[in-house]
Amino acid sequence: MLEDLELPKKVWPCRVRTVKAELSDVDAEILDKVCSSYEWPLRTLSNQLKKRGIEISDNSLKNHREKRCSCWKI
Repeated sequence: MLEDLELPKKVWPCRVRTVKAELSDVDAEILDKVCSSYEWPLRTLSNQLKKRGIEISDNSLKNHREKRCSCWKI
């Protein structure tokens, strides 16, 4: 009965992934592009997103860009 008992995998939230899920497909693609672009300094990107009503900290952007968030583990 308990042969398949396993500890469930915890998928930690990523703010970038959460925001992308709320955006249109076009905007989500643009966010993907700018998040991975080193032309955009993280603080500048965070500030520009904030002006458009999207709250993502530069730290969250950094974790996502450096593939240290849960997006790259699922």
